[in-house]
Amino acid sequence: QFNIDPERIGITGDSAGGHLAALVALAGDKAPFAGAYPESPLCKVSCAVKACLGVYGVYDMAAQWQHDLLNRPGDNIAQKFLGTSLVDERRVYFDSSPISYATRDKNKTAFLLAWGTEDDTVDPETQSKAFLLALKQAGYFARPAVLQGAPHFWNTEPMDEPGSFSGFLAPRALRFFQEKL
Repeated sequence: QFNIDPERIGITGDSAGGHLAALVALAGDKAPFAGAYPESPLCKVSCAVKACLGVYGVYDMAAQWQHDLLNRPGDNIAQKFLGTSLVDERRVYFDSSPISYATRDKNKTAFLLAWGTEDDTVDPETQSKAFLLALKQAGYFARPAVLQGAPHFWNTEPMDEPGSFSGFLAPRALRFFQEKL
């Protein structure tokens, strides 16, 4: 109806959206996500994507919980998002982490991961860098886009603004999607 080629789907998101985009790309067709709405006429349609751009996303919820304990005492965003503590319910942290699904059986999806070196909300070491390594170990096409000096929440800038963080990412993102879709 919309003239969309299901073989050429890309997905992107930043922060929590990066987490969700990666989760869809890696686990959308797997339990516990597949078949969640059996009454929907679309429940049998694959949600497989060919390319995913994650921007300062959370890819390991347990690591984010640990990071929040030290850096955001009393404001644990991972715990708020999942509704429980890691020490009370580890399974939900595993199931909701894209890194848990970085396995060879899904390695046809290409990834571009972008993060800033000055992000104090989502730790690049335990999130983007660890996720990039897991993807590469499982045989994915996975590339980084490291933004020197970038904090969290910069992806709202105009994409064509020269010298901005978004201006740095935009041509790389465009080239990535052109090549991988």
